[in-house]
Amino acid sequence: MTHTPPRPPHSYHQRFRIEIGAGGIIYRRREGHLEFFFLRHGKGRWTFPKGHRDLGETLVETAIREIKEEVGLVNLRFVAPIGKTSFRLRKEGQLIEKNIQFFLFEAAPDAKEILTGEEAIWEAIWVPVERIFETCGYMNLAKLLVKALRIMNQEQRRISGR
Repeated sequence: MTHTPPRPPHSYHQRFRIEIGAGGIIYRRREGHLEFFFLRHGKGRWTFPKGHRDLGETLVETAIREIKEEVGLVNLRFVAPIGKTSFRLRKEGQLIEKNIQFFLFEAAPDAKEILTGEEAIWEAIWVPVERIFETCGYMNLAKLLVKALRIMNQEQRRISGR
């Protein structure tokens, strides 16, 4: 008979609850300037609206709903999928792995956020493109911003015929 030693309580093999969600990186062109939308969450870092997927929703629908619920932005133009990010957290003693798919959206030049306090979000800003990387609170989201800028560049070249 072989004996398997017990696993330590916080081992790598500990089970996770996996949650799937979506969010949006939102930009607008205003008075000749490019701005990106950020919100500050409860931990004090600047990030993007995101949340869990409800039953029957596509991930794009999830992103649109979460953006509307968290910050009140509506009538967004879907541009493209950007990529996925994952992170782990402990909530009520359980390990959770969150897999979030981000999408790029364009808002109207006069888009105005409405903060309801949903998910403890009380602060949001539109940041000039020149300051987005110093504002972004997470390295994995900064990588998605690079991809968003690349997609926007390609779209602009396609529109202008270059």
